[in-house]
Amino acid sequence: MLDDLDYVRRCQSGEAEAFGVLYDRYGDKIYRFIYYKTFHKETADDLVSEVFLRALEKLATFDETRGHFSTWLYQIARNRVIDYYRTYRPSEAIEDCFDLGADERIPETLDAIQDLEAVTAYLDKLTNRQREIIILRIWEDKSYKEIAEIVGGTEDSVKMVFSRSIRNLREQFGKVALLVLGVGLPFSSLLFILAS
Repeated sequence: MLDDLDYVRRCQSGEAEAFGVLYDRYGDKIYRFIYYKTFHKETADDLVSEVFLRALEKLATFDETRGHFSTWLYQIARNRVIDYYRTYRPSEAIEDCFDLGADERIPETLDAIQDLEAVTAYLDKLTNRQREIIILRIWEDKSYKEIAEIVGGTEDSVKMVFSRSIRNLREQFGKVALLVLGVGLPFSSLLFILAS
């Protein structure tokens, strides 16, 4: 199986259909990343299209020595979300564009609702950088190195932010909070969260 760089090189040499493979690999991931920032299906759909169009237009400028294709793609997505909020929702602070989206994770019991509300309140107190690191690490399963490339900073600083945020969340709400965060994740990811 070819890696991302092989398909990028094919695209750069004129094989447009190779970009379809990259879209298939990352379309759902980029959609989830954007959706967790906007919580609006149509907006996420539109922005994903714009991200991949922009990536296709700028593919010739992709420099493999500066990072992975996936990191580059997430940077485009992150910038596109920022542009969206600046253009279409100027009254909302970009750093506050995070919510767990309780309507998408309908809990079945009152206890679960209270847990979700408490975790959401905690996450609202985090900085944009902290929330992005949590999203990329838990929901997008990115390595610390990739996260550092996407949000800026060092790998060690990203590890520290993630570790402190998760530790504080766990101390305040116990492991149930981590399970609330992990709704819909693969079982292996949930095990990772609980073990961290």
